[in-house]
Amino acid sequence: MRMRAYSIIILFAVMSLTAISSGQSNPGEMPWIDATEDSDGGSVAILSTSANNHSSSSSSVSEAPILIEVYTATWCETCIPAEDALESETSELDVEIIKFHRHLFEIEDPFGNNNTEGRWLSRYGPASVAADENARTPPTVIVSGERMHIGSTPSASMTLAEEYRESLNLVTPPPISENSNLEITWDGQILDWTWTWEEEKSRCRTTCDSVTTDLTLLIRETSGDFLEGANGQGVYHNILRDAIPLEATGSKNIELPSAWDGDDLEFIFIVDWVEHPPESSLFQELPFENSLSVIVIVLLGAIIAPLIRKSDAGFNNPR
Repeated sequence: MRMRAYSIIILFAVMSLTAISSGQSNPGEMPWIDATEDSDGGSVAILSTSANNHSSSSSSVSEAPILIEVYTATWCETCIPAEDALESETSELDVEIIKFHRHLFEIEDPFGNNNTEGRWLSRYGPASVAADENARTPPTVIVSGERMHIGSTPSASMTLAEEYRESLNLVTPPPISENSNLEITWDGQILDWTWTWEEEKSRCRTTCDSVTTDLTLLIRETSGDFLEGANGQGVYHNILRDAIPLEATGSKNIELPSAWDGDDLEFIFIVDWVEHPPESSLFQELPFENSLSVIVIVLLGAIIAPLIRKSDAGFNNPR
């Protein structure tokens, strides 16, 4: 009989904890999703320079503009209002805008390549698919490598421009020391570079144990005329022409893509960062971890403990 009573108590407690977990209130629906699936991370544009001039340059994280990555296509009519809204909100900000053009299985857009698609799919594809979207949906806007805005239909309570503004207002420095810097030398053929950095864990978005970074060279064309574009824009701006992963330090022969028109290729060096959380305890892994569930567990223990002691007393003193 006592075991049946214990079972009922335990069942009630589990049901209560489950209800607590499923009934937790969520903050209002955000007009974006996390851009990196299963990790806290982001991206920063660390340095930009013309690819057509021989140069030596350096830049630190403290000088880094906001990085905005856009997935688009020359036939995408719904991309136009999204890009117009983005332009209205960034025109007075220090930003680097990179536009990825569809390439795989694409017959209408001439600007992308396998490397540009590879970066998008590897970095942002999983989060897009997890949101029940295609991994390559134009238009998609990524702010600081952290917040992904998919499509051109705004939330019910705000305009598309207001969505982007809210997202831009949330931009904060990455968990990387402001003194971290990139130095490059480019002679028109050979690129030498050194990325020297330290983590700044006090800036982590969540509690983190460590931070890692990856350096990538993006080759951007300032603009390209393409009158055949089905969305009628005619001139396309900030076109990503190639994406090349780099080690922290190295030297590499860079083969520039042919400019679509003009002489306007640029190097944009970006740093992707990922936070790594500390190892979780078993209790932290429970889906119902919160203060109310802790209270329920304590009360459950207070109810069961006297019953167990009473049962033990009866067992140890048989009549």
